[in-house]
Amino acid sequence: MQDSVIATDELDLAVVNCLQLQPRAPWTLVGAALGVDPVTVARRWQRLSDAGIAWVAGRASGQGRPESCLAVVELSCSAGETLAIAERVTELPHVLSVEHTSGPRSLTILVEVRDLAFLSRFLLESVGPVPGVVATSSHAVTKIYSMGDHWQLHVLDAAQRAVMLRGTRPRVDGLTSEQADLSRPYDEVDRQVVLLLGEDGRMPVATIAARAGLSESTVRRRLANLVGTGRVVLRCDMALPDSGWPIISWLWAHADAGDIDAIATTLGRLPGIRVCWRISGGHSNLMLALTAHSLHELSIVEARLADEVPRMTINDRSMVLRSIKRMGRALDLDGRSMRAVPLDIWADPVAWRAPAR
Repeated sequence: MQDSVIATDELDLAVVNCLQLQPRAPWTLVGAALGVDPVTVARRWQRLSDAGIAWVAGRASGQGRPESCLAVVELSCSAGETLAIAERVTELPHVLSVEHTSGPRSLTILVEVRDLAFLSRFLLESVGPVPGVVATSSHAVTKIYSMGDHWQLHVLDAAQRAVMLRGTRPRVDGLTSEQADLSRPYDEVDRQVVLLLGEDGRMPVATIAARAGLSESTVRRRLANLVGTGRVVLRCDMALPDSGWPIISWLWAHADAGDIDAIATTLGRLPGIRVCWRISGGHSNLMLALTAHSLHELSIVEARLADEVPRMTINDRSMVLRSIKRMGRALDLDGRSMRAVPLDIWADPVAWRAPAR
């Protein structure tokens, strides 16, 4: 049960940062990195997890298909129906995140579907008929330069990071790395494992085996393969207010096609850039998420963008007023996880219609 009065301290943040580097790291490794007894570290994580402050979740990488589509969908909603719509859309298994945003769009959602035809069906059959949805606008993500999966708190020093990364292979991510083997299809066993990781990315092998009716050796082998080939994304998340980075702003920008890659490289070196995508479907061809400690700091980050990337033009911006779902977790008013809503990219098209109230 969540406890709204729980406050985080530096050790809590350090534990989360360790799991951002290695989401399934054993407590012995985290303890060694932080110079803390593993039992203490495990107890701290359990406290954070029980309160919904931090969590690890897994999801499939694009269904193992190169044509899979990640898309940003903006929903214009009637004011009185916005919350009800957000709650309905949150339940859809292809929706990664749902945000209540400022500006002309009421809700901004991120979806992952198998192809553009499925995106069309999602918009026309699942979202369009929902009462109160006035209009939709979609933008396909054509290239990912950075993703919230790799965003970090940056509270570890160099020595602590070195311990966490010692002996590990570079992280392979199906959304961001060309090393990922997305040509291999997922079979039913892979699907079972991935969906259970969607409930808890640190679920023990024994628990996965029991839940899926598989042997522990099979689960261990499949899990190693899914993670090693980048066909599953494991991500450690934290409630933004508890993390000390409560502010997120989305920017829609434009750059000449020949400049985009160089601009994205520059953006990747700037603090505060949580997401950077190349998009299509409108005048803007870049979409950025800026994160900051305060609204005042956000204006400083934007000013630095103007200095560092003068060839990029910002066309529009919006503030995230509230995160309602983030990467498979339904969030409360404080941004804390209330429950898992596992991302099921294999869901039957008939089953993913938004449920009626």
